[in-house]
Amino acid sequence: MSLGLPTHLSRAANSRALATAARWAGLVCLVAALVNALFSGFGQGVNGASWLTLAMLLPMVALLAVLALLARGRTVALTIAYLAVGTVCTYFYVVAIFLGTPAYRDTNLFVVALPVVAMTLVGGTGTGALAGILWASLGFALAEAAVLLAAVTTDRVFTTDAISLGAYLLLVGVLAFDGLTRGSRGRTQSAIHRAVRDVRLVELRRSLVADLAADTHDTVLSELLAVSRSEPGPLPDRLRERIDADLLALGRGLPSLTQALAAESIDDDPWYRSDLHRAIEDARDEGLAVDVSGDRASIARLDETTLRAIGLAVRQCLVNVIRHSGSATAEVALSICDDSLSVMVVDGGRGFAPDSTAGDRLGLRQSVHDRISRVGGTVTVYSSADVGTTVIMVVPCAPEVVA
Repeated sequence: MSLGLPTHLSRAANSRALATAARWAGLVCLVAALVNALFSGFGQGVNGASWLTLAMLLPMVALLAVLALLARGRTVALTIAYLAVGTVCTYFYVVAIFLGTPAYRDTNLFVVALPVVAMTLVGGTGTGALAGILWASLGFALAEAAVLLAAVTTDRVFTTDAISLGAYLLLVGVLAFDGLTRGSRGRTQSAIHRAVRDVRLVELRRSLVADLAADTHDTVLSELLAVSRSEPGPLPDRLRERIDADLLALGRGLPSLTQALAAESIDDDPWYRSDLHRAIEDARDEGLAVDVSGDRASIARLDETTLRAIGLAVRQCLVNVIRHSGSATAEVALSICDDSLSVMVVDGGRGFAPDSTAGDRLGLRQSVHDRISRVGGTVTVYSSADVGTTVIMVVPCAPEVVA
């Protein structure tokens, strides 16, 4: 679901909405569990230690409330703390229920399902479909383990209740559907954007041609009418000067039209013919929103070998963003200074340790560092966890030609 937004915005909006909804729904479940503990008469026959056990739901409520309020931030540590505290709280909560109500003989109960659902809904963390499914599975498994242990402790029959299982399957289904449809949505929107651009270029061509044709038509008719009304013989000097001026004005209009139509044709622009542009468009086709800033015309100062190396290196950087960063957006910035061109690829993803030797970073070392070094350039990588990655490539270029 795109919500009428561009791809890179709709992804973030959907993720944040799902995370917020899941956390607040879990908070409602915990509050309902507290209300049930306080007002269902568990106090009869239950000692003070059991009431203290019921109060242990409060840390779980507090942690989930903090998670809900920090839905926009990175909350992995808080999520782990919530799962750990929630597992303990769920165990004591279920034990207290069975001790307070001997009539309950198995765990297939709505009051037991409440903390289990709250633990499961931590899967809506907004970190991506796969990560969300893993968090949901971990929360569900820990909560069910706590319920099983409580059932064994109180000599009850353990049965997975339909409510908590249904909540788990629903959340996993939503996350899986979102993950499977992200790529197709991105490719569709990229195609739509290109189609809109092509339509606008065609409209520009029609408008310019129509304006020039109208000017030519009116000018020619006006001059022919003036000539027909003049006396036989040589044209008067004033009429000749007017005709010359009108024809000169039409002549100035032709180069303007030619330039506009040439600008319309992307095939004549070095930027659109470059491997760098193709790398960016390929990444956009994969659903990554790529912003380009800086002087695009500066690539004309690169020789073919260097320009190809930069294009292939940027392609690998954007592939890394798609595969590893978890970010839906990236920026490619071009900057030229004297005899060198800098190309910077920035993302706001999860980042990594630049000195890591993990196998999934071979593309960065081999396809970026080695390729740029072969054309006499340098590569600098800045990255840290939960901040993002910046790759700066500097290559030599021809000096600027001063006209």
